[in-house]
Amino acid sequence: MSSIQSSNLLKNAKRILVIRYRFIGDTILTVPFLRNLRQSCPDAVIDVLVGPQSGSVIENCPYVNELIVFDTTRFHKYDSGQGKAKNFWHYAFMLRKRKYDCVFVLKRSLSSAFLAVFTGAPLRIGYATEGRNFLLTHPVKWRKDIHEVESLFDVLDAAGIQITDRELEAWISPQESQTVENRIAELKEPGMKVLIHAAAAHPDKMYPAESWLKILQSLNEKFCATFYFSGAERDVKLNDDLIAASGVRGVNTAGRLSLRESMALYSKMQLAVCVDSGPAHLCAAVGTPTIAIFGPTDPARWRPYGAKHKAVFDRGIKCSACLEKKTLTKHDCLSLLEPGKVFDAAVSAFSSVLP
Repeated sequence: MSSIQSSNLLKNAKRILVIRYRFIGDTILTVPFLRNLRQSCPDAVIDVLVGPQSGSVIENCPYVNELIVFDTTRFHKYDSGQGKAKNFWHYAFMLRKRKYDCVFVLKRSLSSAFLAVFTGAPLRIGYATEGRNFLLTHPVKWRKDIHEVESLFDVLDAAGIQITDRELEAWISPQESQTVENRIAELKEPGMKVLIHAAAAHPDKMYPAESWLKILQSLNEKFCATFYFSGAERDVKLNDDLIAASGVRGVNTAGRLSLRESMALYSKMQLAVCVDSGPAHLCAAVGTPTIAIFGPTDPARWRPYGAKHKAVFDRGIKCSACLEKKTLTKHDCLSLLEPGKVFDAAVSAFSSVLP
């Protein structure tokens, strides 16, 4: 961030738009940005442009007036909307009618900066990426070597907004909590509950099954827990295989819960062990001590955010695929990562929150 705090550019702003139509992890990591923005602009209308599925993770957020679903494509199957997709111009004309005073362009694409211009907002603040500086009134350098949450704070800093609170948050309704308890009967039973998320949308983030088995068996021996496996419908077999091979008491919730209900499930866990994924960020956001297993992705930028969460990786493992920028379904940095490192991190994270 800049060393000299500029004056608050938004002191007279009445309507603010935040463009953040991204995936699950990116969306939940926007919460600290939104909280600090709301604290600085308590009376402004703050709307957020979100993805059709991922946007649901910030439902009930008290810092936002309206979540506007941006659904123009079916390109990414993990964040596709329902019904007919709308085109770019539908959103350009719709947003222009709302007469925003400021648009924060947290997306780093050229098209999102053009969308900000078409809103007619006199202030357009966002990252100086993809040659789009001329579309922004206040371009911000994108620093790749810091956490995504801290990077978003750079954008607030450019608007002259002070950062007073860095915590993640999520908001689970009593109805969502009750629905999950009714659907997953085991949740009502006593004993430690551990969340396992072994599935990844990208194959290059998958941790080997044989390593998962060692982690599960070690955690079970340590805690004698019930393990709750999350995921989508396509992950049912993966979870069933891990439960059967490990011999742990496992509950496969894959495909049984909505994204919001999955968050309610995560909030009932005492520990979460995940691959580098959106659910890892959701577990951290609901306050569950979270371990995320990293391979080719940068943990400095994408680790679960917060002091009680841990990223597990081994940069001592040299991976020629990453150095040569090849796309693989198997990376040495994951296949050679010792399960004992994950187990030790999990025990440490759990112990650190005990009274």
